[in-house]
Amino acid sequence: MTQSSYTRKLADLICARLPEGESLRSICKDPGMPTEGTVRGWALRNHDGFEVKYRQARLLQLDAWADAIVDIADDPSRDPRDRQVRVDTRKWLMSKIAPKRYGDRLLVAGEAESPLRVMHQQVSLDALTPNQLDMLERFATRLLEARGADQEAVG
Repeated sequence: MTQSSYTRKLADLICARLPEGESLRSICKDPGMPTEGTVRGWALRNHDGFEVKYRQARLLQLDAWADAIVDIADDPSRDPRDRQVRVDTRKWLMSKIAPKRYGDRLLVAGEAESPLRVMHQQVSLDALTPNQLDMLERFATRLLEARGADQEAVG
């Protein structure tokens, strides 16, 4: 179907089924439904404001998948490996689509809620012992060598 197949009723139906956990692919396989590419095109072109509705439906779809994960994991009739694959697939997709909400939390730098504080003390080189100066020089040399190696690997 083409863009002219757009109707608000059809768009609303799609946006109502996504939060139930259905994939766009399965929805579009139903008779009378547009192709996946057509629906994505509507969102891309924001046909009749469809982009916002579609994005919201997709985010709500993640909640349905989160609920499905519990159901799948707790279903004793499924093979354990089958459960693991189904759960892991949903978790992976969720972590990529909404990493802040469903991704693994990896704190590399500070955040507004928990800023990273750098504690340092100014030290005069005059106050360092010869052994400490030697260690500082070795550290600085290795650091510069490592940066040079990193730049060579990238370039």
